[in-house]
Amino acid sequence: MVTIPPFLRRLAAALAWVLAAAAAAPAGAATPIMIWPVDPVITGPQRAVALWLENRGSTPVSMQVRVFQWRQADGKDQFDAQRDVVASPPISHIPPGQRQMVRLLATHPVPPRAEQTFRVLVDELPAADAPVPEGPASIPGPPERATADAAAVAVRLQIRYAIPLFVYGPDTLPRRLADARSLIDGTAVLEPDLSWELRPQGRASQVVLTNRGPGHARITSVGWTRAGTPATPPKDVLNYVLPQSQMPLDVAAPPTPGHTLTVTVNGREAQLPRASQ
Repeated sequence: MVTIPPFLRRLAAALAWVLAAAAAAPAGAATPIMIWPVDPVITGPQRAVALWLENRGSTPVSMQVRVFQWRQADGKDQFDAQRDVVASPPISHIPPGQRQMVRLLATHPVPPRAEQTFRVLVDELPAADAPVPEGPASIPGPPERATADAAAVAVRLQIRYAIPLFVYGPDTLPRRLADARSLIDGTAVLEPDLSWELRPQGRASQVVLTNRGPGHARITSVGWTRAGTPATPPKDVLNYVLPQSQMPLDVAAPPTPGHTLTVTVNGREAQLPRASQ
């Protein structure tokens, strides 16, 4: 029996979501678009990062790039209009087989030892002769579309890509970008401080993560252990918990008391403490 590495399972799940969105669009509406990087950050004095859009289809495509402030409240992602980071150009017309660079520019300084969180929404705009979908329910995309569309131009969208963007103050880095030299130089490394708790949800219980640290947490796998031994198979997920925020976790409650929640957070495995009762 062949074992598939967790990162390949996560990649397959992401590709399946994109393919499902494309299949739900009107015939001929979805264009194969490659976007990179998928985890951009803005650090240091340059205060900008390049986002590349490549049209791998056979017809021209128009793409719109917008940046929203990203926060979490009441266990949900919230997106707000803002001017601290702008996309240039905001709309690109890309011929087949060509690519376009979009600069994400930080227009205001970030305080030292601080992380600011944004979501970059990349939308495929409909062609002039494309049929217009009947309503929002027919437009594929992630569930947070309704909040973002409140601040959007009133256009019918074909496919939406939502990319996290993190912006840091001077001499500040996330753990994944920090190295020995930066630590010696006195660079502040922002990390999450996670704990978990059970909250009633109807007749069941829901696992909720709290992040009291100054940096975001990117959760890519979860599972329960007992006395150092896995009690449940690891489950691949993709959850973010922003600084000073709480979010529900897509995992069943522990089978019995005395279990430890083990997660992969920002690429490293960690056992999380249970919040004090």
